[in-house]
Amino acid sequence: MKAPIWSGLFAAVAMIVSACSPSNTSVDPAKPLFVEAVDYADFTPAEGCDADVEGATYRACIDPNALYAAAVQSAQEADNPLMVVWGFEECPYCKKFAQDEMDPENPRTIQDFVTNTLSEKQRESLADKGADFQISVLHLHVRAPAGAELAERLGVTDIARERGWHRVWSPFVSFTRPGSDSFVAQTQFEQGEKPCNYVDDFAISLQQLGYIPEDASKERPMCAAA
Repeated sequence: MKAPIWSGLFAAVAMIVSACSPSNTSVDPAKPLFVEAVDYADFTPAEGCDADVEGATYRACIDPNALYAAAVQSAQEADNPLMVVWGFEECPYCKKFAQDEMDPENPRTIQDFVTNTLSEKQRESLADKGADFQISVLHLHVRAPAGAELAERLGVTDIARERGWHRVWSPFVSFTRPGSDSFVAQTQFEQGEKPCNYVDDFAISLQQLGYIPEDASKERPMCAAA
């Protein structure tokens, strides 16, 4: 006995609705956008160095080259972009940035970034529409001689010079595709206009690295740089 024509019609409609519906993948509302690229406890401070206070964000006593190499490896394994924040422990804005963006008690979430900062086109370009998209983060002490030398070697200092500074200011927020050693940095201290919100700064940098496509339809408010 043939199935009623309505049965076939309902099945076809169901298939169309399913194809047009959002992915079943849901974003964990509590999952943080940023993850630490390294565990600083795994590294041995330089012998005799006592510059770092307990729980310091920026470590002057740990070899930045070792930290950077480990961060690149872990970010590659996780398939994450790597955000390197150059700063130093006595910098109040460095501490504020870490508190605002990476406070473990109130972290910026994947859901917030993917839903509110990316356009639909950009979300669609990510695996599972960005449900598990995370950014690995490394904090490096840029006032320590070895940290300043690393910034120079990686070309980060050149970015600062192009914008009228004789050295890397703090916090200097830079992004790289792990393994490329090619950095981009919009930053909040660029001359001229700058993104009013750090999250738009992040999105622009990710565009430049090819993680998400450009999308002119997404408005990103710009403010005059200080």
